[in-house]
Amino acid sequence: MPRVKAILLKEWAEAIRIKMVLFSVAFLPLFMTGFATYLVWQGKALPEEARAALLNTSLMYFFILPVVIPLSIAAYSIVGEKEQGTLEPLLATPIRDWELFLGKALGPVVPGLILSWGAFGLFLLAAKVILGAIPKGVLSLPWLLSIFALAPFLALFAVFVTMIVSSRTTDVRAAYQFSSLAVLPALIPLLVYIGRLTAVNLTFVGIEAGIVVSLNVATLYIAVKLFRREEILTRWK
Repeated sequence: MPRVKAILLKEWAEAIRIKMVLFSVAFLPLFMTGFATYLVWQGKALPEEARAALLNTSLMYFFILPVVIPLSIAAYSIVGEKEQGTLEPLLATPIRDWELFLGKALGPVVPGLILSWGAFGLFLLAAKVILGAIPKGVLSLPWLLSIFALAPFLALFAVFVTMIVSSRTTDVRAAYQFSSLAVLPALIPLLVYIGRLTAVNLTFVGIEAGIVVSLNVATLYIAVKLFRREEILTRWK
């Protein structure tokens, strides 16, 4: 794991130097927190049941945030380094492909989760100040598990898909556009929640977690198999 840690620290150092990435990473959680807080403020005069429904709707924003935030960093992960000329020395090291991908995946996922959970805590604090107390039944165990346990696996899947796209294209913008498809698995539970097609219960969260973990393993395997060091070094001259 020391190699994975080294890649992780390198990813953070690279991301800090890119102003556009920093802006996109910081802007989205602030915007979503502000928008969700505004919705709560607008509905503060509603009955408690309606306020609870409004808060449940707002929780969906913090379920999708950990998936969306890391994409801008992940899209830059490989193709951006190639454009900057910093990828060749890395590929020349004895680091294994799976270590490279895992380190580069954790690079955007970890700050994405920290920012998302921080924004979630800030939103709950603002909602408590506005409403006086969080309505009963809002912070249920299935919702908390979705945000704190399921969302990280969804974020990891989205980043793996984005890195596959990034390793197969030669343009950062194209990588970011194609990688937006990686958000789709996170939208499925949202559609289920919104449409009330099934209850948000522990069984549903557990089944989805099992599916997403399997997808993560399969996607990492595919990413490593598709990754060609020599092809990247020669084709992108």
